[in-house]
Amino acid sequence: MNNTAFKIATSIASTLEESIIKKGSATLVVSGGSSPIKIFHHLNELQIQWSKVTILLGDDRMLDSGHIDSNDKLIKEHLIVNQAEYANYISLSDPLFESTQLKFPFDITLLGMGLDGHFASLFPALLNNSSLFNINAPHEIYISDNPLGTPSHKRITMNLSMLLDTLRCILLVSHESKRSVLDQATNDDSLPLYHLINQNKIKLEFSDIDF
Repeated sequence: MNNTAFKIATSIASTLEESIIKKGSATLVVSGGSSPIKIFHHLNELQIQWSKVTILLGDDRMLDSGHIDSNDKLIKEHLIVNQAEYANYISLSDPLFESTQLKFPFDITLLGMGLDGHFASLFPALLNNSSLFNINAPHEIYISDNPLGTPSHKRITMNLSMLLDTLRCILLVSHESKRSVLDQATNDDSLPLYHLINQNKIKLEFSDIDF
């Protein structure tokens, strides 16, 4: 994914710069996990006006920021370094976080996906919560009551309507097994991805096809 990672990073940087020129600032929502790390390594080396960029996670695990499984830790170590150290970072899991800090629409939302069909921290176990998957629902920051996913921790996540309040949305499809899950999700509403790929709010960009 090295070449693809570079293409995605430069595409993200270009959009951020365009937004800074147009409105004086830009917002990038990113995913945690291993999939975007190579993208982060390219992105943090690009010279854009990082002090005018706000970065936040679309979801995280409810852990101390120093915990090995914390996406907060991952972002601070792999993205907000080098040129990007001057970016403004907002942590969803910060007790002082308030959604009023956010400016909509976001400029780019970068999402990962799991083999169980989840994205962000919207897992199959949450499908009965319609406010999380309805694209017209009010924006919501949801904290799970129970541990979810692997590694299993309580999660905090934006709902789908908030994630999609963005100018661009890129879904990372990092290998063939994930493409198979994505293809299945086209018609299988038992997978959270079904609600992402079948919405008509925004054109979804796929890393394995569009870059």
